[in-house]
This record gives sequence, C-alpha cells and structure tokens, in this order.
Amino acid sequence: MIEFYQGTQDSVIKRLCKTISSFDKSWLQKCTPAPENKINQLNEIVANHGYFLPKVYIDYLKVLGENDGGLLENEYDGFMEPNIDTIIDLFLDTDFDAIDYLNQGLFLFSYHWTESHCFFRLKMGDDNPLVTDYNNHYFAENFEKYLFQKAFILFKEKFEHKSSVGTSIITCDKLLKQYSFPCSICGGTSEEQMAFVLWLVKSLGLDEKPTWFSDNLNYCCYNEHYALHINLYNSILIVFTCDSIALKNKVDSILKSIFDKVAS
Repeated sequence: MIEFYQGTQDSVIKRLCKTISSFDKSWLQKCTPAPENKINQLNEIVANHGYFLPKVYIDYLKVLGENDGGLLENEYDGFMEPNIDTIIDLFLDTDFDAIDYLNQGLFLFSYHWTESHCFFRLKMGDDNPLVTDYNNHYFAENFEKYLFQKAFILFKEKFEHKSSVGTSIITCDKLLKQYSFPCSICGGTSEEQMAFVLWLVKSLGLDEKPTWFSDNLNYCCYNEHYALHINLYNSILIVFTCDSIALKNKVDSILKSIFDKVAS
C-alpha cells in the first residue's frame, strides 16, 4: 500500500518526493528547482522587513520552486501560482499588496487571480508555519501538512471511480441539527463540523484512522482501494475515490440516505 512518509522537519521535501513518486513515477521529472540567486533574492526581500523564510519553504524552493509538477496549483480551481518568479514579481510590484501583508507577518507563497491567495503566518523561529488564507484565517496546521494534503489530492485522482458532495453553510447547519450535533453558530464551528465528520466516516463503514497530515479542516483516510478527503474550509466538502464500482455505489447510497433527510 502507498505510504505517506512521516518524519523529521528537515526531511519534509525528501519524504514528499518519495511519497508522490511511489504512485506517480513521472511527477518528479516535471519539477524544476528554483535557482539559488532567486531564493536569496526572495529571502532578502523578506529580511528587509524583519522576517526570514521558513526552512521547510526554502527546502521546497530548492527542489520544486520553479515548477512543482502541479502540486500546489490544484488548490481551489487549479489555477494557483506558487512558482518563485511569480512570487518575487508580486513583491516587487508596487501596485500589489504583498509587502503590506508581509508587514502584518503574512508571507504570500501562492497567488490566485481572484485574490484567494495562500500565506504563511510568520513567527521568529517557526520553520514550519501555519498556512492561512487572505483573511488570515486558519487554512492548514503547517506547511508540511499542507504539502502532504496536496499530495493526497494527486493520489486520490489515481482511482477510477469518484463521488463528491458539497454543502452550503445552511445545509451544514441543517445536517448538524438533524443528527443532533452541537451547532453553536450557523453551520457549526470547525470543531462541531469535525465531530459530524467522524460520525459520518464511521457511518460509511470506513475503518481507517485519519492520516497524520489531517488537521482541523482536513480529514483524510485511505487504503489500497480508496481515498477519502473531507474539507471544512467553507463548509463540508466530501470527495471519495475508489477502484470498485460496488464500493462507490455503497458509499453513494449511504451518503444519499444521510443527506436526503436534510433535503426532505
């Protein structure tokens, strides 16, 4: 079975490459490292404002900084731009607000044309920082987990059959109340939603424990036959892929029975 390798902070990128290459032999051939002079240029820009690039990000740049083989591009609609040339250009663009964000301790590492950018929340001595959205809201527990969550998305696309269910905040609110889960605000907090997710996974008959790179907004589990990713960033988004049409039909039937009670 494919393994998502866990280890020390100084081995993140080595483990990431080993993991993805185990299910996509051609992926690393698409990747291009960032030149050292560009890494130094970006680090100097950040240092001029009292911060330093996190080590895990520097390690990422050294192997994947110019082209990461589509790893981080697949956020949102697949049009994120994490390459170092784009990031440097944005920091040098006086009409763009990358420096303003940096002065607030937020480093832009992945750009999106709709302004749905991704940032690091920089702190002195934190080499594996929290990932946030453009409003400084929690997006992933740290950069290491974020990278492996993106690798998991590449992995789950390898299965032939796919099911997905998305909810609005209103629908999520109805779900939590229908199944007697706490719901202190409309749609529930991420903690309240995650309690529902744990019940949902059990209801689907999936016994695998969450992966080590799961966090407050991402529940991931898998085995050799399926992959399940549930994201709670906007509301509840469920994506299930598998190698068996029978398993897909079983999961579809259970999801339908759960969600139909809300729709009825």
